[in-house]
Amino acid sequence: MTIEKSRLTSEAAPQPVASQGVNFTALEGDMSVIKFEGVKVRIVNINGEPWFVAKDVCQALEIADHKVAMRRLDGDEKGGCLIPSLGGKQTMRTVCESGFYKLIARSRKASTPGTLPHRFSNWVFREVIPSIRKTGAYGVPFSALNDYSRRQAQYTKEASKRGYALQSCKDEKARLKAEETELWRKYQPELLGMSHDQKH
Repeated sequence: MTIEKSRLTSEAAPQPVASQGVNFTALEGDMSVIKFEGVKVRIVNINGEPWFVAKDVCQALEIADHKVAMRRLDGDEKGGCLIPSLGGKQTMRTVCESGFYKLIARSRKASTPGTLPHRFSNWVFREVIPSIRKTGAYGVPFSALNDYSRRQAQYTKEASKRGYALQSCKDEKARLKAEETELWRKYQPELLGMSHDQKH
């Protein structure tokens, strides 16, 4: 996903009007996905600004109920977005950058060294947001990841019919795994330095 840099740095950049329903319909080109220690967070480009899928953020911060967490945000810091998925369009709650910061600040574990939320919040502050501010983009384009996911799902379906033990299935599985690894490394080079456990 590429976000217009000029819009990112503008204090007057428009934001969705908060409501209980959908206030933005995202296309695949509006989205990207970031990954940290196996946790994936979807980002949506709304009017040139990065908005984060609240459920994903709360999972990374180990906040049990993202709906409750969302209630504590200001109205202009949250919204509803219709986003694409393998199963079709889904309505997801999203938070803007300031809302993202508030969720991090309100996560007890995010301030506890050694925890996943603490490492995740540091990574977001030090890597993700600065990259978006500087280059207008971060993470794997959703369209590329979704294309891979479709082929992965098709492989799983076909392999279940033919039998996973077949050499052809093993070869295809290895090719898909290598493709996924390269996809993440291309857009998140820091994954090269992570341990095997962190990447998976």
